[in-house]
Amino acid sequence: MRGFVWALGLLGGLALAQPQTYAVEGRVTYAASYTLGRWEGTNTSLQGVVRWDSQTGEATGRVCVDLARFDSGNPLRDADARGVFNVSRYPQSCLEVEQLVPFGEEAVLAGALEISGVRRSVRVRGRLVREGNGYLFSGGFSTSFTEWRLIPPSLLFLRVNDPVEVWVEARATPR
Repeated sequence: MRGFVWALGLLGGLALAQPQTYAVEGRVTYAASYTLGRWEGTNTSLQGVVRWDSQTGEATGRVCVDLARFDSGNPLRDADARGVFNVSRYPQSCLEVEQLVPFGEEAVLAGALEISGVRRSVRVRGRLVREGNGYLFSGGFSTSFTEWRLIPPSLLFLRVNDPVEVWVEARATPR
């Protein structure tokens, strides 16, 4: 009988270690500046599907954002951003998720991010908090226009500065 109970415990432990598939939704916010000020733009179109093994940190999946949907509160600035991203040719920016490694409530999300046809590895440091059966990830990173071969928007003699700060808030719920 003890052997049967031990086998059930082992099978239960193996079942817990299996990767889980999550639907991901959220938002991306950027903060940019120029000589005379600073502003933020938010995009609530973040969505995708990720398969994650919480034991190993290994992950696969894709999470995308519609680049035309950034809202900074200034329609002209948002139109400039759509031009910088060339949304008619590259309407989405997507992250191919490769890893999510938690360290307590801290976590590092790693993957390959594509913006306007340029693909680069990124690491996003943040917090991973359990919410019922799902998770909330909040984190950010700094980047520059030149990393993505983008030309910073400008008006007369004012040009948007590097770096640009990017924050992600993503809620993952089991599928």
